[in-house]
Amino acid sequence: MTDTPTNSPGPTLLDTLPAQLNYWRVAYTVAGAIMGFLLGMTLTASWDGVFESALGTFQFKALLPGIALAVVLASAAYLYAARRFAHYRGEHFPLEGVRLQDGVWWKTETWIPIARLQHLDVQQGPLDRRWGMATLSLHTAGSHDHLLRIKGLPLDQAYALRDALMPRLQVRHD
Repeated sequence: MTDTPTNSPGPTLLDTLPAQLNYWRVAYTVAGAIMGFLLGMTLTASWDGVFESALGTFQFKALLPGIALAVVLASAAYLYAARRFAHYRGEHFPLEGVRLQDGVWWKTETWIPIARLQHLDVQQGPLDRRWGMATLSLHTAGSHDHLLRIKGLPLDQAYALRDALMPRLQVRHD
């Protein structure tokens, strides 16, 4: 949904920690390097340059296309992580709900009204705990987008946002 609230007192921008950028950089760079290496090795194998004989004597020069492509894709993935982080934005509208914007090439804006919230979870993985960040999961009713995750929030802000949204949930369900 792209409808934005009109009668709320004003949005509060949700802080996204730089640790989220570091996490994305590591994850995307490693994935890009692995994909590049495997693609380079596949292309080399298709050119019949990997093995010298039927016995499979390995040539070191056969690794060079894989290494080169790994460096190129890892570099591109590193830069993509920074672009994604620059476009990743969450806002809390106190009387309305939460909006999350994400995407570099395919941009998405997800609006979750408070009335649709079912329950909220705060999650932390090992790297999240190491860097003091958390993911707030908003579970909703009645749509194909039944789960929205806001990643990279400071732990205190994730709990504060959960607590800010929960009293309305309790009043509605009581």
